[in-house]
Amino acid sequence: MLGRSIGKEIRTRSVSMKPDDDLKEVLYMPIVGDIIKPRDIYWVSANDTIRQTVHYICERKTGAVVVKEGESVAGIFSERDLMHRVVNESLDIDLVTVREVMSPDPLSVNLEDKMSHAKALMFKSGVRHLVVVGKGDVFKGLISMRDLIEADMAESSELIEKLNDGYYEAAYRSRWRVSSNRVIVEHYQPQS
Repeated sequence: MLGRSIGKEIRTRSVSMKPDDDLKEVLYMPIVGDIIKPRDIYWVSANDTIRQTVHYICERKTGAVVVKEGESVAGIFSERDLMHRVVNESLDIDLVTVREVMSPDPLSVNLEDKMSHAKALMFKSGVRHLVVVGKGDVFKGLISMRDLIEADMAESSELIEKLNDGYYEAAYRSRWRVSSNRVIVEHYQPQS
């Protein structure tokens, strides 16, 4: 039974659910693999110069890349590394290699980890990018804080569509919408 409190009166009604597939959809927690599926994998060699790396980043319109030494992930190089460790220090972008200015030993998440785990790890560690690995710690890509925010927004939009689809009785209905960083609930005004 679903209960709804209105003043001191409590109204109830039964809710019927379809077979297990709908329940799985309701209980599904998005995983990192959901975000990273359709992407190209970007990386540079630790021996590349800063100029080469920046050119690579600009061509791909991304804010960070994984730095590899052989088959191993050695670090991440981001726009922030460029500003703080290269521009601010007036380094020569044709002489300095990305190995010298990258953020070494990056944190990683597995394709099967929940997105909430990735968000918590970023928040707790104060980082904006995580390396994504698959079975056997094979490098699969990179996710950013922005990727997680966009996934949250998409999930919120889907929920809002379900809340606005006419499921609720008119007397209890509110209109929901997303505004940049919050969900707004507006009282339902029936059409006269």
